[in-house]
Amino acid sequence: MRIYFFVLLCLLSASVKAQTLAIVPFPPGGGLDALARLVSGAAAEQSKETVVVENRAGANGLIGAKAVAAAKPDGRTWLFADASTMTVNPSLYPKDPAFDAHRDLRPALALAFMPSVLTVHPSLGPKSLKDFVELARQQEVPYVSGGIGATGHLSMEYFDSFAGGLKLRHIPYKGGAPAMTDHIAGQVPAGFGVFAGALPHIRAGKLVALAVSGKQRTPHLPAVPTVAESGYPGFEMEIGYFVLLPAKTPDGTVREVEGRLRRALADPSVLEKVRALGMEPAPAMSSADAQKWIATEQDKWAKLIRDKGIRAE
Repeated sequence: MRIYFFVLLCLLSASVKAQTLAIVPFPPGGGLDALARLVSGAAAEQSKETVVVENRAGANGLIGAKAVAAAKPDGRTWLFADASTMTVNPSLYPKDPAFDAHRDLRPALALAFMPSVLTVHPSLGPKSLKDFVELARQQEVPYVSGGIGATGHLSMEYFDSFAGGLKLRHIPYKGGAPAMTDHIAGQVPAGFGVFAGALPHIRAGKLVALAVSGKQRTPHLPAVPTVAESGYPGFEMEIGYFVLLPAKTPDGTVREVEGRLRRALADPSVLEKVRALGMEPAPAMSSADAQKWIATEQDKWAKLIRDKGIRAE
C-alpha cells in the first residue's frame, strides 16, 4: 500500500512539474489573449505538456507582469505581453521600487508584430492621410483611444510629432471596445488604433483607413499606404507581442522555452491563424534581438512621453 501511494505521489509530482502557467495580463477576448491561447495550445500539443492560460488583468498589464516576475525562474511561468509592458509603462507610470520590467523580466521570444491604422469615420471626409492633415490644420479633430498611454493615444501623438501643427483633441475611454463603439458610430471621428480591432469595421465600410504604421503595407489592406509612403519618411510603429520570463531564468532554460515556442510557431496552421488575427509572425527574431528591439522602442516612447508631457491618470 505504501509503495502504491509513493508511486502515485511521484506521478502527481511529475504531472505538476510538467504544467506551464501562461499569464495574459489583460481581460479575455482581445488579440493578445487570442494569440496566447493559440500559441499555448500548439506548444502543449507538441510537447504533450499542459499549458494553462490565466488572465490576470489590471493596471495596464502590471498585475500580470509582477506575478511572472515573482515566479520561480524555472521556465514554467510565461507572460504573454505586448511590448508596452517594457517600452511604455516604465515611462508612463510612477516608479515602483518593488518592480522594474527591465530588471525583473527577460524576453524568451518575439511572437508577432502588428501595425496600427489611422482611421476616420466616413462622415469626417478625408480619403487620404494628406486630406486628414489638411483638415486637422484647419479645425480641431477629436480622436479616440482606449485610455491615456494606450496604443491609440501614443500612435496619434507620435504622428503629430512628424506632421506638426495638428489641432487634435484626445478623447480617452476605459478600454478599446467602448472606444471603437463610439468611433464607428461617428461620435469621435478619428482614431489611430490597433489594426486587428479596426480591420472588420474597415472592411464593412464603417471606417475609412488612411494609412498603416508599419514599415510596409499589410496584405490585409494592400491598397492602404504606410504613413512613411504618405509623406512622412522615418515614421514606423508596430506593436510587438512577446513571451517574457522571470529575469533570473537561466540562459539554458530560456533557450528551451524559446525552442518550444519556435516549434509551435513553425506549424503552418498556427502561422495562418496568427496572420488571421492581423499579426505577422516573427519566428526569426531571437531572444537577444528581442531585447535590442525593446530597448530601442523604450527610448523612442520615453522621448515622446517626455516631449508631449503625457501623464497617466
